[in-house]
Amino acid sequence: MYYQKQFELPTSDTLVLLHSGGMAGVEWQPQIAQLSKKFNLLVPDLPGHGQSPIADDEVLSVAMMGNAVADMVVAEGLSKVHLLGSSMGGAVALWLAIHRPNLVDKLIVYRIAHRKNHATHAQTNHMADPEYWRKFGLHNWLSELHLPQGGRDAWQRVIANVSKVLHPETTDHNHALADLAQIQSDTLLICGDRDPLVPLSVLMAMHETIPRCALWVLPNATHITATNTWRAKSFADEVIRFIMQPLITE
Repeated sequence: MYYQKQFELPTSDTLVLLHSGGMAGVEWQPQIAQLSKKFNLLVPDLPGHGQSPIADDEVLSVAMMGNAVADMVVAEGLSKVHLLGSSMGGAVALWLAIHRPNLVDKLIVYRIAHRKNHATHAQTNHMADPEYWRKFGLHNWLSELHLPQGGRDAWQRVIANVSKVLHPETTDHNHALADLAQIQSDTLLICGDRDPLVPLSVLMAMHETIPRCALWVLPNATHITATNTWRAKSFADEVIRFIMQPLITE
């Protein structure tokens, strides 16, 4: 798995940034400058995305991506890392916190619930339609981003695979609340208050279940939360604050 490594600080704190489905590590570019002042960074292109192609016979799954991230952490000689995952990357971060808790220090889960149902998957499936991206003029950018996946049209397979990875009948992103109750990491949940993929009622249930958990709901925000534009600095500030300060428990 391809990843960028930015280890410039004399600190043991390493933050791993996990991008959303259909994107790549470049998604975090608006926050890299701020975050790298406080943490060493690992920024992968998750398998099946960007510069991390998978074989034709490989089936993409959250567990496969989680294991690739775990292998990266171990290969870097790190015992624990902080995780920040966006959407599909949040599903990977959550999987690691449940299945590889020994590797996870603080956990930030952004724009993802603990499981998919047909209602929340409908929007994910809508975003697997190439016309969705053409409407925003992003198809040429995605084509360049995912060239290593097999050519100029490979981006369409990449976004289709995201929908398959998160299909409610087959996905391994399917955690019960009882699974969340076992999470050992200090956790921050983030989403927009109008995100159709993460209903606030579900997010509140997660918040009440994870033992050491904080919650940040972005106002007047859907699944697109402007964290790559005018919210970029405040988003990085909150991430830094959560990781560097102790969780208030009283």
